[in-house]
Amino acid sequence: MPYIALYRKWRPRKFSDLVGQEHVSRTLAQAIATGRLGHAYLFAGPRGTGKTSTAKILAMALNCEHPDGAEPCGTCKSCREIEDGTAIDVYEIDAASNRGIDEIRDLRDRAKYASAEGRYTVYIIDEVHMLTTEAFNALLKTLEEPPAHVVFILATTEANKVPPTIQSRCQRFDFRRITVGEIEARLRYVCDQMQTAAEDKALELIALQADGGLRDALSILDQCISLGDGAVTEALVQEMLGLVGHSWIYRMTEALAAHQAQEVLGVLAELLRDGKDLRQIVAELELHLRSLMIYQAAGTVEGLDLYAEPEDVLKKQAPLWPPAAFMQMLTRLHEAQQELRWSPQPRITVEIALLALARGDYGPMENLDAQMAAAKASAAAPQRAASTTADDARLAQLEARIEKLTQALASRPSVPTPAGTSSVASTTPVRLAPPKRAAPIEDAAAASPPVQASEADRAQWKQAVDTFRNGHDDNIAVCLDPAQLLSLADGKCELLFPFKHGVRARLLLSPNFRPKVEGKLAEFFGHPVELVFHIEKPGAPATRVQAPSKKKKEPPLPHAYRPAKVDERAMKPEEQKNFQHSMDIINKFGGGTIVEKPAPPEGAKGVPPEALPPAMEESTAPPAPPQQDSQSAPPFDDNDAPPPFDDSDAPPDDEDDELPPDGADD
Repeated sequence: MPYIALYRKWRPRKFSDLVGQEHVSRTLAQAIATGRLGHAYLFAGPRGTGKTSTAKILAMALNCEHPDGAEPCGTCKSCREIEDGTAIDVYEIDAASNRGIDEIRDLRDRAKYASAEGRYTVYIIDEVHMLTTEAFNALLKTLEEPPAHVVFILATTEANKVPPTIQSRCQRFDFRRITVGEIEARLRYVCDQMQTAAEDKALELIALQADGGLRDALSILDQCISLGDGAVTEALVQEMLGLVGHSWIYRMTEALAAHQAQEVLGVLAELLRDGKDLRQIVAELELHLRSLMIYQAAGTVEGLDLYAEPEDVLKKQAPLWPPAAFMQMLTRLHEAQQELRWSPQPRITVEIALLALARGDYGPMENLDAQMAAAKASAAAPQRAASTTADDARLAQLEARIEKLTQALASRPSVPTPAGTSSVASTTPVRLAPPKRAAPIEDAAAASPPVQASEADRAQWKQAVDTFRNGHDDNIAVCLDPAQLLSLADGKCELLFPFKHGVRARLLLSPNFRPKVEGKLAEFFGHPVELVFHIEKPGAPATRVQAPSKKKKEPPLPHAYRPAKVDERAMKPEEQKNFQHSMDIINKFGGGTIVEKPAPPEGAKGVPPEALPPAMEESTAPPAPPQQDSQSAPPFDDNDAPPPFDDSDAPPDDEDDELPPDGADD
């Protein structure tokens, strides 16, 4: 007779043989005894907990010829055929390999026929969650209203994948994990029946490794019996399963508590030399730390399914850490377990985790960046202090030099200037002035213009400014924002600008903006509007800003400055591009004339001032020493330079003009 595996040989054959599922066995036995049978059952639970065995016991009880109450006899022809898998009226279907709609259609067609031998036709569909959606839909009608002689038993380890429409048509029974004590008792019963010697520690270790599945426990016991010489010992079980062993784990735990990193790494190296698996090492260390955590919290080992831990060891090692440390250590080891799945160097991953625990760094890996930043900050603190001292010294030297330069400039005598030029400080940059412009500023009354605008006028003016902003003219709106409405009557709009925003007023009155602003305002108010701006100067009366006068006809260029003829066709492409860019800039500011640079007279190094047109003379420049070269420049147009900032800055029409210093607007 061929050998039969223990989990098959010792499969339960009665409801009373079921281990750890009393709620299921008692309910089914009562239903059979009272005749209150359901047409469909759903058995859900982890592997190895007795789902298929219970389905077979139920099928045997339904068709048994000589039942003992609700229990099958196990000796009649029907019971033996069901146990052997040869019964005609009991169909065992593996849904993992028969998951299509065609198989379910065939089942549905066979269910119409009466039973061949027994009272019931039983369909046991294992791993039912593997059926396709179409197969489930095809099974719905038959499952809801099957023939009176048909009973469906569906078994699954993933009940969440079974559609609710199927579950609602079945009586569901949830199988729970079997406890360590129940598995150990069943293993002891099997060993006694087989007359096999087994240590209690060995059976307890097997029950722990089975993880709640009795089938797994029987399979491990079967292997141990085959490996051993008639006796099952704890060392044999550890060797067969590749377990690390309690002694190694206890040694590593004490080293972690004492912060002995070298001892921890030494234990790990010895275990790896003995062929132990890294995942198993981490797993057993986690189980031991869990036992310490639970024992510290509960103070007992009764009914806690701990990792076969002696109470004296737990009592000794549990106080080594505070309660919060256990949770952080377990979290860190869980992360290491996850990283082992993808790490190209698993040993390094485990060593990093163990070193972190040995040093008391129980935080998760997400805090690594913060820890590194803190370490760098502490290391750079002395350097930063030295750098701060050096910076303070350099700053003191710079302040001393600035003070000396300020005193030297203050004591420096003013430089005399020739007639016709302006006197400026030596630190003022020299700029070429524009040719001539209309007087943009006229003196107003001694006091600021009175505010005559009403609240309604100001509200209407605010709406007018918003029209520029809504019409994508943000630059105009920004220029108008700081202005205060003085008067809005007689077709005039008088605004008062603060001194620091005077440039905005002059920009709005330039030929490029004024027509657009007045046109928009005329469209908004429904009548022509003339802009009148006033600039409020600190400590001085407000001044009125007028639009630049029309361009006067420029005098003809001297004979030495003749208009230049430019042939763009003779230029290279890059030169043409640069030339067009320059012309665009010139035209943007009002246009101008390109002239040829005259050749200096014989024996002269430069052009005498008399040969220069009035617009080309240098303004605000200090007197040049004798025989110093003078630079000539092309003439400016009226709009080439920004307008001046106040009354004192604007020269008469026939005099040169100096640009205001940078930053005057602010």
